[in-house]
Amino acid sequence: MTEMRRRPHVWGRVPPRNKDFTGREELLEQLRRGVSGGVTAVLPTALHGLGGVGKTQIAAEYAHRYKSDYDVVWWVPSDQPLLIASSIARLAPYLSLPKANEIGVADAAEAVVEALRKGEPYERWLLIFDNAHAPESIMEFVPDGPGGVLITSRNFAWNGVVETLTVDVFSRAESRQFLDRRVPGIVGSEADALAEALGDLPLALDQAGALQSETGMPVTEYLALLRNQTGKLLAEGRPMEYDVPLTATWALSVATLREEQPDAVELLHLLAFFGADPIPRDVLSTSRGTVEPPLSDILDDPLRFSRAVGALGRYALVQIDREHQTLLVHRLVQALLREDVSDSDRDRFRHNVRRLLAEAVPSEPDDTATWPAFARLMPHLGPAEIAQSADPAVRPLLHDVVRYLYQSGNAPGALALARECVEAWQADPTPNPRDLCTMKRHLSISLRFVGRYREAFEVGSQALAEAERDLGPDDEETLRLTNNHCTDLRAMGLFADSFALSSAAVERHRAAFGEMDERTLRMRTSLALDLTLTSRYEEAEGLLKHVYSALRDLYGTPNHPTAQIVMNNLVRVIRLRGDYAEARELGEDVYAVGVATLGADHPTTLRAAGDLAIAMRKAEGGSEEVVAYVEDLVQRYRRLMGDQHPDKLAAEMALINAYREARRVEAAVPVAELVTLAYGKINGPDHPYTHGCRGNLALLMRLLGEHERARELHELSARRLSELLGPAHHYTLTAMLGLIADLSALGRWDEAVSAGEETLQHLRQLLGPDHPMVLGCMANLALDLTRLGKEEAARQLRDKALGRLQRRLGAGHASVLAITNGERLDFDFDPPPI
Repeated sequence: MTEMRRRPHVWGRVPPRNKDFTGREELLEQLRRGVSGGVTAVLPTALHGLGGVGKTQIAAEYAHRYKSDYDVVWWVPSDQPLLIASSIARLAPYLSLPKANEIGVADAAEAVVEALRKGEPYERWLLIFDNAHAPESIMEFVPDGPGGVLITSRNFAWNGVVETLTVDVFSRAESRQFLDRRVPGIVGSEADALAEALGDLPLALDQAGALQSETGMPVTEYLALLRNQTGKLLAEGRPMEYDVPLTATWALSVATLREEQPDAVELLHLLAFFGADPIPRDVLSTSRGTVEPPLSDILDDPLRFSRAVGALGRYALVQIDREHQTLLVHRLVQALLREDVSDSDRDRFRHNVRRLLAEAVPSEPDDTATWPAFARLMPHLGPAEIAQSADPAVRPLLHDVVRYLYQSGNAPGALALARECVEAWQADPTPNPRDLCTMKRHLSISLRFVGRYREAFEVGSQALAEAERDLGPDDEETLRLTNNHCTDLRAMGLFADSFALSSAAVERHRAAFGEMDERTLRMRTSLALDLTLTSRYEEAEGLLKHVYSALRDLYGTPNHPTAQIVMNNLVRVIRLRGDYAEARELGEDVYAVGVATLGADHPTTLRAAGDLAIAMRKAEGGSEEVVAYVEDLVQRYRRLMGDQHPDKLAAEMALINAYREARRVEAAVPVAELVTLAYGKINGPDHPYTHGCRGNLALLMRLLGEHERARELHELSARRLSELLGPAHHYTLTAMLGLIADLSALGRWDEAVSAGEETLQHLRQLLGPDHPMVLGCMANLALDLTRLGKEEAARQLRDKALGRLQRRLGAGHASVLAITNGERLDFDFDPPPI
C-alpha cells in the first residue's frame, strides 16, 4: 500500500493515525489534487468547518496516506498565533539552518519559509497548519514554493483567500461505517437510527460510540434517553453553532458518568472554566487549601484524581496527552458545561480555577527561566475572568502576569490586561488601594511601552498622588511609583525635573530598603538615565558600572534582563562620551547576550541592536555594512511593533544618519521628514527629541543646497533646545553646530566664527578637550577662520584638532580623513530610550 512505502526524511509532530478513520475518500482525493496539483508553487488549500466535523482527522489521514510523496511533512499547531513562528522555527535544523536559540525565533522562522520557497534542500514538502484562525495569522509563514500547504480552520474568512474545501458531516454511509468500527455488533438499522438522531456529526458519533463501548447500553435505550434529554438541554437562546444532537449526546454521557464516577463530573466542570487550550496537569496538583471541597477531596488525593481523569478519557470527554502531561476539553463541550451549572456553582468553579492559576503562576516575572511557565498559563486567564476577581489570593498573580507580558515583549497584551484590571478594581465597592496603585503603575508602564507617553504620564501621576495619600510617602509602592514617575517625566522631555526627583528618590530608597537592594539599584539606574539626558556622562558611566556590578552579585549572573538593560545604557554613555570603538566592542557583547538569553526580537535586545548600530556608525562611518545592519533593524521593528512605535522611529533616525554618512542624502530626506512628523505627533512638537530630529532634517537640507531652509530649521531647534534644556546641553550644542554650518554655507562667516568660538567653549566644559565633537568643532572653526583670512590661526587650530583626533579615533577614521581633505564635519542627533 502507498502508506507502507518510504517515510519522509522529516516527519514533524503529525498526530498518530486514527485506526477508526472512516470514509472521506472523495474529499481526500480532492485535497490531494489541490495540494499536489502543481509542480511549482501551488495555492494553499484550507479545510474549514465547525468543530466536530473531523477537519484535523482528515488532515492527519492525508499526511499518513500520502507521506511517501513528500520529503518533509511538518505539522504546525496554529490555534495560538503567537506560537506559530516557534513551531515553524523548529524545522530549521532539519533544513541545515541555524536554530532559533542561535538567531532568534523570528529570524529562524523566516529562514525556514525562505528555504521552503526555494525548495532547498527539499522540494517535496508539506506544511499542515492545524486549527488556524484568520488568514493574517499564518499567511506570512506560507511559502510560495514547490511544496504543498494544508490548513484546517473553523473560520470561513478563508473563502476568497485560498482554495477551500468545505468539510460537512458524514454521509449516512460513512456514519454507518464509522459506527460499525466504533461499536462492534451494531446492526444496520440501529446504526441508521443512531446516525439520524445524531445528525451524522463525527464528534457526536464518536462520543456516542465511546458511551456504547464503555457501558454496553442497547441502542434503543440510548435513543430513548437521547430523546428525553434533548428537551432539557435545549435552553432558550442557545447559540446556533451548538449542534442539538451533540448537546444531547454530551449530556447523556455526563449523566451516565455522574452515576458511575461523580468525581469525574466534578472535575469535568472544573476543566470547563479553563481555556480551550491544553491544561497543564500539574496546575491541578496544588498544595492543600488552594481549592474548596468537594474539589479539594479529589485534587488532594492522587488516586481519586487519576481515576476521575481516566473516566473522562474513556468517555471521550477529555483528551489526555501523556507525553506533555496535559488535559484538553473540546471548546464546545466546555461551553455546554458552563451553561449546565447553577449560578452559584458557576461562581464556585470559576473561583477555584482562579485559585489554581494563582498557585501555579511563578513569582519571578523578570526571570526568563519562568517565562515558559507563564506562557502555558496565559490562555486560561481570560476564560477564568480572572481580572474580575476580588480574591486577595488571586490579585497578586495579575501583577506578575502583566509584568511578565511587557517584560517578555508583549506590551499590547500587558496593556489590555492592566486596563481590564484597573477598570474592574475601580468598580469594586471597597477597592484595595495598594492593589489599585500597583496595577495603575503597570498600566502606566504598558502605555509607555507602546509609545503612549501622555497617557502613561497621566495614569502614573494619578497613581503616585493616590499612593502618597493612601499608603504614605515612604511606602514601597509609593517609592516604586516615584521611580515610574521619573521615567514618565523623561518621556515628556522634562529631563531636569526627572533628575531632581530621581536624585532625592535614591536617598529615600536607600533609607527604606538599603544600599544593595534591587529596588534601590533600579532607582539608581533611573538616576543614571537622568544623568545621561542632562549630559553628565562621566557621572552616569560611574554609576552604571556600580549598579551593574551590584546586580551581577545580586542575581548571581551577568545575564539577568535587568543587568542587560544597565549594560545597554552603559554602551550608550560610553559612545556619548566619545569612545566609539569601545562602545562598539561592548555593544557587540551585550547584543549577543541578549540574543542568547532573551531572543533576537525581544525589546531589550532590539534596543541593544540600536545602540550597537549607532556605535558602529560612529566608529566606522556610514559603510555599506552599517547601512545594511540598520536597514534590517528597521524592518524588524516594523514587523514587530508597527510604524509608529518610538523605538522603531529611533532606529529609523539611526538609518537616516547612516544614509547621510554614506552620502545617500536623497534617500534620507523623505524618511527624515516622516520621522520628524511622527516624533512631533507622539512626543509633541516642542519635545527635545522632536527638535533634535528637526536638526537632522536641517542638516540634510543644507547638504542638498537648501541653505536658508536649513538655517531656519536649525535656528528654531537651537533656540527651543536652549530654552528647554539650557545653552550648554549636548542637544543644544549639536543644533548650534548645525546652525553654524548653515551660516557658513550662506557666507555669514563673521557670525559663524563668533558662534563657533562660543560653542567650542561650552563643548570643552561639557565633554572635555579631546572629545571628537570638541575636536570637530575646532576643525570647523578653522575652516571659517580661513574664510575670514585668518589663515595662521586657522592652521594652528586645524593641526591641533587633527592630531588629537588621529590619536583618539585612528588615522583611518572617516572624520580624520574628512578634516585632512578640508571638509566640514557634521554632527547629528540619535534619540535614546527614556
